[in-house]
Amino acid sequence: MKAKTFLYFTKEASIGLSRNGLMSLAAVTTVAFSLIILGCFFIVITNCIHFAEMAKGVLELKVYLKENVDPAPLQAAISEFKGVEEVRFVSKEEGAEWLEKSLGVKNLFVTADNPLPDTLDIRLDPKVNVKKLVKQLDSLDGIDEVAYGKTFVEAMLIIIQIIGVLGICLITIIGLVVLYIIVNTIRLTVLARWKEIEIMKLVGATDWFIRWPFMLEGIFIGVCGTIISLLLLTKGYHLLYAYIKEAAPFIPVLSEKIVNYRMFWLITMVGVAFGAVGSTWSIKKFLRV
Repeated sequence: MKAKTFLYFTKEASIGLSRNGLMSLAAVTTVAFSLIILGCFFIVITNCIHFAEMAKGVLELKVYLKENVDPAPLQAAISEFKGVEEVRFVSKEEGAEWLEKSLGVKNLFVTADNPLPDTLDIRLDPKVNVKKLVKQLDSLDGIDEVAYGKTFVEAMLIIIQIIGVLGICLITIIGLVVLYIIVNTIRLTVLARWKEIEIMKLVGATDWFIRWPFMLEGIFIGVCGTIISLLLLTKGYHLLYAYIKEAAPFIPVLSEKIVNYRMFWLITMVGVAFGAVGSTWSIKKFLRV
């Protein structure tokens, strides 16, 4: 497309928007509202996935060692395993002290030998394959048992997968609803100008010659709706983040930087693309003259 032609289409689009100012304003408002709904769902779902990943990340494996085993070589070997973030040695004496504090008693093993084994506490990467790691640990000499709450961990892995799938499905469904709203909103602006389209078609204008100004109008409406929704969403999340950090600092919400970065790309792509697609679909039936 030549620059001169593009400038003509841009001029026609701006004329169309200004001539139908009220309809254009209604379209921008509707698009912004729809994108805000999408953004709110996105914030909730991404934080839910983050909570699940954090809960998985704080899980630890406990490796009980056999009697008279040197923990240093095992600790070094396990540290090299994929998905292991930290390996900490806990002697039987430290284990006894922790048990005494937990039970609220002193000198628990004064009259008897300390039956507790030496252990290695392993902190995991959130994306680790727990089952595979446990098999690797079981294959090492000097390890008596690996305790990791098999049922709990497996249940958590299933929950994380369900949250991920539901999140993608919900965002997809909301995205389609947003597209439907945008298409119908832009269709109203096109409907108000169907005579203009009909005349252009009758005098020999090609479909794309007619379509381009409307597509640019749709993109402009999408961009305006995107800017408005992003301003409100980022400000809203800033207030929510500050409130949660003050009222419940133990809740691990995603940082503003991460959420805003992801949300910027999602809302921008959806707003601009749906604006263009919406205007293209809306004008389609009016081109059949």
